[in-house]
Amino acid sequence: MTTVMTLIGRNLRIYFRDRAAVFLSLLSAVILLLLYLLFLGSLQVDNLKAQLPNSDTGDIGWFVGSWVFAGIITISTFTTGLAALGSYVDDRSSGRFKEFRVSPIRRWQLILGYLLSAVVVATLMSTVLLLGGALLMQVLYGHFPSALGLLQAFGLIVLLSTAFAAFSSFLLTFIGTASAYTAMSTIVGTLLGFLAGAYLPLGLLSTEIGNVINALPFSPAAMLLREPLAGPALDQLAGGVAQAHTEIGNYYGFTLSIGDLVIEPIWAIVGLVVMAVVFTALGAWRIGRSLR
Repeated sequence: MTTVMTLIGRNLRIYFRDRAAVFLSLLSAVILLLLYLLFLGSLQVDNLKAQLPNSDTGDIGWFVGSWVFAGIITISTFTTGLAALGSYVDDRSSGRFKEFRVSPIRRWQLILGYLLSAVVVATLMSTVLLLGGALLMQVLYGHFPSALGLLQAFGLIVLLSTAFAAFSSFLLTFIGTASAYTAMSTIVGTLLGFLAGAYLPLGLLSTEIGNVINALPFSPAAMLLREPLAGPALDQLAGGVAQAHTEIGNYYGFTLSIGDLVIEPIWAIVGLVVMAVVFTALGAWRIGRSLR
């Protein structure tokens, strides 16, 4: 494990050496959250006001804000880990992989070095965003997530960061240049918000498109985070009316289904664990081939 820890430390130093890039990656998520809460989220607020005319405007705003907050955290667990894996692309494009060929480093150690450093970065950055967003919820709506909710959200952040870092580590084995990596990062950052249902409620989509999106891991991941971060706001908004709770929850992605199959939270968690294991193995295999 000494070799793995050395590789993790090396990759972390490379990532955090560019302090401006680290700050801007975190700032971009905060700006996106603020833009949605202060401007773009008004569409969702107006829609809920029309559907629930007797509901308190503050409760509606708190619900929409918490819903967006959970979605942004989901996106950050992927994008920050992907950014941390830029060291892999640099090593490959610059030819530093030739040094690994003549060093006593096993391919599983190499993939763990890249993967675990990405998990650390994604977890750390997403946790900072979690705490900053929680303070923002307090300032804007007067509601701070409970300690249990924050603890559950942190555990899910670790899980999501691990699963998405594993997927990214495999995906990047097909990327050979820095320009291709930059283009892919831009595309992923643009699409991920829609695939996770973070920008628009899944209820706006057709059944066929919703089934496809729900079959991908991003939407179930966002569903898991919505419960600890936005669940109390949904309970407050529904006012104890079971039908309202169910309809709003279905529309905003608190419950997901693929056709008649309901995606239970436990199966979403199992799917993410399997995803982490499978793509770690595939990434190790692909990196091992590149080192031959």
